[in-house]
Amino acid sequence: MEPAAKSFETFSRSGASACDINEPCDPELLGAALELLETLKAEEQILRRFSAAELLSLLPRKEYLVNELGWKLRAAMGDGQSISNSFQPLLAEINRRNTANGVFIKQTLSYWRDLQAILMPAGYGRSGRLGPPSRQPPNGITFQREI
Repeated sequence: MEPAAKSFETFSRSGASACDINEPCDPELLGAALELLETLKAEEQILRRFSAAELLSLLPRKEYLVNELGWKLRAAMGDGQSISNSFQPLLAEINRRNTANGVFIKQTLSYWRDLQAILMPAGYGRSGRLGPPSRQPPNGITFQREI
């Protein structure tokens, strides 16, 4: 079974359907949305493994799918069609997963930035010479050293 069909079945079992029988749904739009949802799930797994190489290879595909979904949504709305109410939960799930992945990335980068600031005192610049602080000290618990 291809990923988009598998994702649609999973999404349908959760109590929401992407297309209702009473409301027409563009199959290309649905396909693009489901493929993006599947890509976001893969991105989540890659982020949990901290696999930078896999993430870098996935990002161009994600960017393409986001743009493709945007084009298809604009085209559907430009043709006078409205997005079906049953399609809204799928878009909300895509937005939720993308936001969650973004928060994970932001918090991870913040953690490593703060660790770097602890290990390299703020009084030293990038070259290691004494100079003006390049960043504020991190928030929260820090390592302290008594002299």
